[in-house]
Amino acid sequence: MAWNFSTDPELQEKLDWMRDFVREEIWPLETLDLEYAGIRRAFAPLQEQVRARGLWAAHLAPELGGQGFGQVKLALMHEILGSSLLAPFAFGNQAPDSGPDEVHRQSVARQILCGYQAPADGVPSEHVPTRRETARQRFAHLLEAVSAND
Repeated sequence: MAWNFSTDPELQEKLDWMRDFVREEIWPLETLDLEYAGIRRAFAPLQEQVRARGLWAAHLAPELGGQGFGQVKLALMHEILGSSLLAPFAFGNQAPDSGPDEVHRQSVARQILCGYQAPADGVPSEHVPTRRETARQRFAHLLEAVSAND
């Protein structure tokens, strides 16, 4: 019995589009020194393009607004998204966005896709540093190391 490791043509077309999209639209944005609000503004039209292609939140079930991609499709998708720190933001999906924690995943998905409104200050959740200066102080040693290696 032979195994067929080829990617179906429909998925391959989506992957090819993703690869080009990340390279042409997202990589250039990574060269800019954008604050979080600027990233959100810059990515809004990109996210719309991703939605129009049916690739937004591909890890979620269709009833939650996603595509219901299985692990193999997601692995191929995440290979492309992993080439950029910002690409997952454009696609509403980042490895490992799927797996055993189904209850948590559905809870978050409902909040995000079924009426969740970000706070007025634009901070989507409590784990995102709300005070940039505090974050800079806390991670100063890492920032200095990165600057020294440039």
